[in-house]
Amino acid sequence: MKKLGMFLLVVVSFAVSIYVMVWGGLEVLAEGTVVTLFSIPFALGLVVISFLTIPKQLTFERYQKGMESIFFILVMVLTIIHIGLVLYLLDSGFPIMMLVPIGVGLILIATANTLPRFQLELSPTSSEQAKVTHKAWNKGLRPLSRPLIIGGLVMLLCAFLPQHLILIGFGTVLAFTLVTAVYFSVRTI
Repeated sequence: MKKLGMFLLVVVSFAVSIYVMVWGGLEVLAEGTVVTLFSIPFALGLVVISFLTIPKQLTFERYQKGMESIFFILVMVLTIIHIGLVLYLLDSGFPIMMLVPIGVGLILIATANTLPRFQLELSPTSSEQAKVTHKAWNKGLRPLSRPLIIGGLVMLLCAFLPQHLILIGFGTVLAFTLVTAVYFSVRTI
């Protein structure tokens, strides 16, 4: 399902660029906006191709859904940035600054939801140092994830602040989220 979603987002971004170029009323050749209109859709295509060409190995099968989530959120954030950039080019008055907390908030939420899937297996033949490190990693994942989800959700709300407060709210929430996540993660170890 996520693969289909990635393909659809790439198609939507190309379609938006083509629509704006043909019917948007921009002086495309004079302003050089062709590169601006199509750079992100081509980057989206490269991200999807990269995802499809990642070697599939049986030993990393449990990470497959986590990687799908990461790539899907990356494609979704790039699509949001692309549509915001197109709205900015059309002089629609769209506050492009609100894309920053939306993009970072989505990335934090996706990271928090994906991290618990990357727990390390404890092998009986590994060294004592490796066992301690793997246990610490596994114990620290869940406490790290909770503040990231909450911070990501609050960051999404920062996008709806008045325009002059968006960056201040974003920076405050990001700093508080990261400090809280590290604190809870280290505390459990």
